Amino acid sequence: MRNIVGQTPRGDDFFPRDKVIDKIYRRLDSGSHIFMSAPRRAGKTSIMRFMEEFPRKGYAFVYINVEDIEEEEDFFRALSESLLASEAVGRLMRASKKARTIFEDFAEHVKSIKVWNIAIETQSKETPKYSKEFEKLMSRMDTSDFTIVMLVDEFPVTVEQIEKKDSSDESKRFLHTNRSIRQRAKRGIQFIYTGSIGLPNIARKLDATATINDLNVVEVPPLTQAEANQFTIKLLKNYKVKYERGVISYMLLELKWLMPFFIQLVVQMLIDEYETNGEIITKETIDKVFDKASNHRNNIYFENYYSRLDKSLIKDEASLAKQILSQIATKNSVPLETFKPLRNYAAVLEILEFDGYINSNNNCYSFNSPILQKWWIKYAID
Repeated sequence: MRNIVGQTPRGDDFFPRDKVIDKIYRRLDSGSHIFMSAPRRAGKTSIMRFMEEFPRKGYAFVYINVEDIEEEEDFFRALSESLLASEAVGRLMRASKKARTIFEDFAEHVKSIKVWNIAIETQSKETPKYSKEFEKLMSRMDTSDFTIVMLVDEFPVTVEQIEKKDSSDESKRFLHTNRSIRQRAKRGIQFIYTGSIGLPNIARKLDATATINDLNVVEVPPLTQAEANQFTIKLLKNYKVKYERGVISYMLLELKWLMPFFIQLVVQMLIDEYETNGEIITKETIDKVFDKASNHRNNIYFENYYSRLDKSLIKDEASLAKQILSQIATKNSVPLETFKPLRNYAAVLEILEFDGYINSNNNCYSFNSPILQKWWIKYAID
């Protein structure tokens, strides 16, 4: 197992998350559409790509990241084109004559929309739309022994960006359209939406919670102590890194928040230390690596935690989020009462918790990751 930091581990480099994957399949087997809830760097994309590459019998998956999409029609165009280009559709068409007819018809309609968009003229009274054609497809698909699952990554970001670019009404309508499509969908296609921004929080802000109450939520938790221990051993073994007894337990204790990314980041630095010095890894090596983990060489990994706030939140909320994070970072633990005088504090705290920055314990807030906390103090506080 190679140690892959910053990219999505695939194939043999993916550390199995069997409990989470089993839970997802149970929900799919019952016919549910899913929102996979996880903070940043939790490994949700790795889970989806694994399911896409190694589907269980009767399933095929189509992955698409919609983080950069800002308009409803662009969203459904991207879903339509990804679906038609996928091996999943090819498998289903080979397995079912009915499905082949449905998808051939869908492909022709999608093609006609492209042609119309290029020509900017049509005899039709109504402008053809990807959303309408996609909704028709959902209502026609009905297969009992084969299901295509659309894996829609960073869906909440698209919802937020539609609101920023257009309006809250447009964003709310977008959520309604997606719900309508799910409600009309038969057994041929299901959806898994994911995002490190809290979709329930966004829907509540838009007064649109009814648009997502049909989604079944699956959470992606940190690794257990046993999983994290096994994961670390596998990584170090692959690079033939020698270490003293008790070193891995000590490392995980210092990490606190056992998300795959933070384990991989520290392991990468341990491998570098071992290859540079050729000395067995000790607890002192762990301390040295933790001191270096939050320095500027890792800005590439952490700057996104800062810039993401501006990208996903409106200006006032982003400013408040940075203020709250800076206060927590410098004081280690901050009581809830401290934030109550701040306007809109509750919604921002919820977003920061969901996105993996902080956690609350006995009504006190602290950073999940000591490494991210140190980086924030060094580089994010004005």
